Amino acid sequence: MADSEVPIQFIEDEESPSGSQANRATTPSTGPEGNRPATSSNERATDGRGRSSEKPLLDPEPDVEERLGYILSARNPLLQASIPLLRMLAEMPDNLPADHEAMPVFRKLLEQEVMTFQSLCDKASLRREHVITARYCLCTAVDEAASSTAWGASGVWAEYSLAQRFHQDVEGGRKFFLLIGRLAEQPQEHIDLLEVMYRILCMGFEGQYATESDGARKLEAVRHRLYTILHAAQGPVDPALSPNLWAEADKLFKPLYSIPVWVTASVLGLVVLAFFAWHKYWLVQETNRVVAQIEAIAKMAVPPASPPTARLRLAELLRDEIAAGRVTVKDEAFRSSVVFRGDDMFLPAQARVSPRIVATLDRLAAEIAKVPGRVVVTGHSDGQPIKTPEFPSNQVLSEKRATAVAAHLAGKGVGKARLETLGKGDTEPLADNATPAGRARNRRVEVVVAQ
Repeated sequence: MADSEVPIQFIEDEESPSGSQANRATTPSTGPEGNRPATSSNERATDGRGRSSEKPLLDPEPDVEERLGYILSARNPLLQASIPLLRMLAEMPDNLPADHEAMPVFRKLLEQEVMTFQSLCDKASLRREHVITARYCLCTAVDEAASSTAWGASGVWAEYSLAQRFHQDVEGGRKFFLLIGRLAEQPQEHIDLLEVMYRILCMGFEGQYATESDGARKLEAVRHRLYTILHAAQGPVDPALSPNLWAEADKLFKPLYSIPVWVTASVLGLVVLAFFAWHKYWLVQETNRVVAQIEAIAKMAVPPASPPTARLRLAELLRDEIAAGRVTVKDEAFRSSVVFRGDDMFLPAQARVSPRIVATLDRLAAEIAKVPGRVVVTGHSDGQPIKTPEFPSNQVLSEKRATAVAAHLAGKGVGKARLETLGKGDTEPLADNATPAGRARNRRVEVVVAQ
């Protein structure tokens, strides 16, 4: 038979294919047919043909000898040889480059794959009429897939038809199903070819049923008929994934039936007894340790109480000065403060400590030196403004008076690091500056000891 002929010996034009309903299958995968990756039916677009414009037009193929090896070792050599063209049905690009050379180049790639398919089948010594029929069906399906795209619609692809190029025939949409009806009469003889045609249908080929009102139902019937034929011919699938697993396991792991039960029970009893003895020993040791700790508590010596921290009590120290009205003292738990009247400590408009208050400051310094804590000396003035070269403002006057008192305390044993001086000027009056008595109260120095 010439390569350009349609496989007429399988067709009787007056015969129409009978069919029934089918389930869709997936593109041939590596599993039983070779090493090519499978293309799932889930990858197809809503028109029934899984297409992706993101993939290359044709994936790079292994060399001819490598492909031939896959074909010769496959369960269905004809299906293995058809895988690249079947994948083309699933991956037909939605768009081609705008270049006017894109379609001829694409068609040339398809022609080369068809010729490679023919060459590999010849080298594998496959039945020639099966090869020609499979080639005819594949070309017809690729033509339909290309014609359903945006770039091949409206008869554009007809100029590049593969069926016309290799078989001078454009009626594959009808003859494909006539071939199924004829080949199904002797399924065992043509089972490999029928499986290829079944895979073509699963890739979305519709043929003459694309335009019929109940075409979808008839197409499902044909697919189901083919599925039933293939399933019956191939036989049921062994549900066991590894049928020889248990036989090998029995060889490796033989039960020790020769050991008496009483021996096993005795060994188990010894293990339990040993565990109980160890646990009992550990419990006794822990009990002794806890008892020793409890007894040690009763013998523990009580540490001596630490001596009470010395507290500053300035009210008793300065009771005479308090009675004379020269100072005011306030003792708290962690803080003591002494307020000196400014008129008793300094001459008017001066910052030198008056000799008559020195004895009081000496006794105060001696007591402060006995306790820890920060010592803050704060100077205050009345509201009468002062402006002399030495004291340009009340603020400066109050700062220098506080500094003078702090210096005297430091000279009598109070650490300089503990001392801090502040000058508040007339910002915190105790009385009204409008009267002499009020101004006298506002002129003061405060010494605060924070323990």
